[in-house]
Amino acid sequence: MHDMLLILNFDESSSRSIARALRVEDIYCEIVPGNVTLEEVRERDPRGLILAGGVKGGMPSGLNEDLVHGQWPILALGDAAAYLCRKLGGDALETAICNSIGAVRFRECPLTNGIDDCERMLHNVRRLRMPEGAVALAEALQEPVGFMLQDRPVYGVQFTLEQNDTDGMQLLMNFAEKVCGCTRWWTYDAFFERTTENICSRVGEGRAVCAMTGGLDSGVSAMLAHKALGGRLIGIFIDTGLLREGEAKKVLTFYRDQVGMEIIHVQAQERFLQALEDVTDADKKRYIIGRTLQNILDETMKTVGEVSAIVRGTNASDVLSAIACGKRPSPQAEVPVIEPLRELFKTEIRLVGTALGMPEEIVTRQSFPGSGLALRILGDVTPARLQTLRAVDRIFTEELASSGQLRKLWQHFAVLTPMAGDDPRAVIALRAVTSTETAQAYAARLPYDLLERVMDRIRRERPEVSRVVYDLTSYSRHSGVEWQ
Repeated sequence: MHDMLLILNFDESSSRSIARALRVEDIYCEIVPGNVTLEEVRERDPRGLILAGGVKGGMPSGLNEDLVHGQWPILALGDAAAYLCRKLGGDALETAICNSIGAVRFRECPLTNGIDDCERMLHNVRRLRMPEGAVALAEALQEPVGFMLQDRPVYGVQFTLEQNDTDGMQLLMNFAEKVCGCTRWWTYDAFFERTTENICSRVGEGRAVCAMTGGLDSGVSAMLAHKALGGRLIGIFIDTGLLREGEAKKVLTFYRDQVGMEIIHVQAQERFLQALEDVTDADKKRYIIGRTLQNILDETMKTVGEVSAIVRGTNASDVLSAIACGKRPSPQAEVPVIEPLRELFKTEIRLVGTALGMPEEIVTRQSFPGSGLALRILGDVTPARLQTLRAVDRIFTEELASSGQLRKLWQHFAVLTPMAGDDPRAVIALRAVTSTETAQAYAARLPYDLLERVMDRIRRERPEVSRVVYDLTSYSRHSGVEWQ
């Protein structure tokens, strides 16, 4: 294994930002839970540990005591720095500086080499009582906001990366290269080589299957597995009837007809509609769709015969979300599971897709819930409502593209909700959000004339739509983007 850093996740947004920043500089890193065990760390054998804390004022918990006094260099950021200070025998007292810009002065050391004194946002910074053998690493407003041990490379600063933060980036790179001795080896060529070797060694001389959802993650995973296995990879595409307009055809046209991948096309539209009949509760919809998908996949795999592995499109965000919910990131299965994108975020996956020669239309495809359009229909899922929502979604996409707004958005979609009582007409809610891969999602400020054009087309082309509204709600977590 090449040299690497482990990022201990005490704040999801901070962990994502640090991982992306390091990988852009070709430093390999992995995100693990904050309560990762000593055995798991030893197994990965990192060059150093980064404790990724937030700036919300809480105090993290769960850090393994053996790691604090272990052999690895440590850099603690945000509120994880105050937590580490306590773990080392010091203390972090009441908040001393809150939501203030302060001029920060740094002590000269390998971590701060090349960083000048600067102004930073200081959120919920605590007054530190230094552990034995520690000195102030950074000071602001006559208070220490960071510390370092004098006898080993352990550092803590009570701030984390900011947007376009050159000093924060320099701090990370100093820790990676000067303190931990990491090298810049994490390139896409290295990723392809490592992934291909892993897939080949796991599958051996056998075959593998990959469930194709039509989404980017499963598509890139299938392309990587196809590159490694060729005809020994079998794709299974289950057409639920809940996809957007024309998506099933696009999947088959590219992966089967152009790439030459063997794909079993299961047309299960009627089966899903029957399973969802008279179901209005969102959680029940999710459960029914997930159960039906798994049942059909199991049935289809029996027709395939013996396989050595299942390829899944799990990405780094999926892993972090599973950890946050207390779930196992990789459920156990009878057949070994290969997750080639497990360490990558969506922006990285898009770059991998481009490097694999996938068309821009697929690479830039926006995230789409696994339950498809079913959760974007409030109430019963019927063929007529699906037809209406598909048409409206197409109109919205076409107008966004023609206006130049589409590339600026992280997600856009329409939601169908029935009118009250027995009125057969529908209300359409348009949703467009901008976001990075942090946990923030903001309503896009679309031009008013654009919204008017979309509304006018929807009303003209779909007379069953009574009203069109635009959702301005912003959310602090991506899960709040959807209506259900």
